[in-house]
Formats: sequence, C-alpha cells, structure tokens
Amino acid sequence: MEVHITKDQQRTFADDGIVKLPGLISAALLDEIRACFEWSIAHPGPIASGKTEGENISFVDNGNPDAKPMYDDLILRSGFGGIPAQLWDSEYVGYFAEEIFWKKGKANPTLWHQDTAYQPWSGEHWCNMWIPLAPMSADQSIQVIRASHKGIQYDGTTFNPKNPTQSLWGENGDFPRLPDISAESAADSDLWDIVGFDLVPGDVVIFHPHCLHRGGGTDSTLPERRNIVFRFFGDKSYYSDHLPKTKGMYDLKPIPSAAGGYLADGDPYRPADSIKAN
Repeated sequence: MEVHITKDQQRTFADDGIVKLPGLISAALLDEIRACFEWSIAHPGPIASGKTEGENISFVDNGNPDAKPMYDDLILRSGFGGIPAQLWDSEYVGYFAEEIFWKKGKANPTLWHQDTAYQPWSGEHWCNMWIPLAPMSADQSIQVIRASHKGIQYDGTTFNPKNPTQSLWGENGDFPRLPDISAESAADSDLWDIVGFDLVPGDVVIFHPHCLHRGGGTDSTLPERRNIVFRFFGDKSYYSDHLPKTKGMYDLKPIPSAAGGYLADGDPYRPADSIKAN
C-alpha cells in the first residue's frame, strides 16, 4: 500500500481527533479484509458479545487471541502501519488488536463513550482505524465530538440502551458521568460539534480513542452494517494508571512489557505481545 498523508490531514487529525482518508484501500485488500471478517464471525473470541444468527443481529468481537496470527499477518503485509506513522510523524508504530462490528435487521446504535474509560491508555499517538465494509451515511458510520480527544475523561458507560449514561466505574472512580449526547443533541443540534462522514468501502476513518464517539445502528435504510477496526499506537503512547483497580465489568490485568516485567504508569506503551507495524 502506497500512502501519502498530507499536512492538512495531519493537522485535521491533531486538531479534530478524526480524519477521513478516502479511497485508500484497494479492491484486492478489501477482499482480504472481508475474508478475515467472515472468519471472525464464524469463530467468536472469549469476549465476543451478541449473537450471529437470527433476523436482528448486534455482534461485537475484540482482540480474539485465535485471530491474532491472521490479523498480525494482514497488518504486516498491508502496510497499514505506514498510515499512523505519517499521520503522527512517529518512528515506531505498534499494532494493538482488531474489533469486529456486525449489525443486521434492527440494531441499536453503539452508545457514546471513550475507549480510554476501558483501557489504560494515554498520549497523542493512538488511533482507531475504522474501515467500512458497506456504504453508509455519516449518521450510520462513526461519529465523534470534534476535539474531545483533548478534553475530559468521562466515566464509561455500561452500554445499557435503557440508561445510556449509566456509569461503569461510579463511586469507584473519579470521573464525571457521561453527558447524554444523543438526547442533548436532539434538543439542540448546536450543543455538540458532531463529526461524521458518508463512507464507501475503500475509505478509512482514523480517530483518537479518547474522542467521545458512537457508531450507527441498522434499520430499513441500512439493513446490514459491517465494519472492522484496527488499533495502533506510536512514539507518544503511554500506559496510564488512571482506571480503578476495582473488579467489575472490565477487569484490568497487568500487561507484560516488551522490556520485561509489567507496564507501569507513564511507561511507553510496548506490550510484549504486540507487533511493530511499520
């Protein structure tokens, strides 16, 4: 893959926390990604959620250890690591893991959240590489609050559709509760600066995981929604001790370091099992 990230694209990502890279992926590479996606659907990992059968489907899988060799190989052969390397001017780019989203029939949007409410990450050099496998509108794809990657760390959500801002950590943490962005935006469209893009297969959206973001659902206008996310980190990526030690919905286990021992607060984020992607 030949990649040329412009200065404007670098500035847009740095300022807004999100940038669209249109037509980046070739048809042949898209076919490979689709094949990997189908394998992941057929072989759910230990933390997969949702069902893969029936009329209405909302399935998510994340960091399946059995899929790691397949995705590591795809990342290394594709040259995807060169994208964040140029976007950040980073000498080092590491690949973290994949995430699979499959929605079909009537499926709710993914609720607003920040990935950093669930993962011990800090620093400028993080990105979610969001790849659509079907055409979708800005409302149906991925949306972020512009520049929220520079702002407050909110509590996580438990992803309860009946209580979209239900606190993940609550009194165990020291985070303000998530605002109800969907309700507030419905009442006043100017209250939140929401960024999204119309997308077709071949496009890529890059956004910082500290951004407040949400994903679209499915209905009669988009009966099936498929996308895959690859996560990367760079020179200015660090392990952060900002999350509570309380066991709960997300148990945070010590992460072995490539340098030996375990990652500690402020360490460059270099897990022992991650690959260099550039």
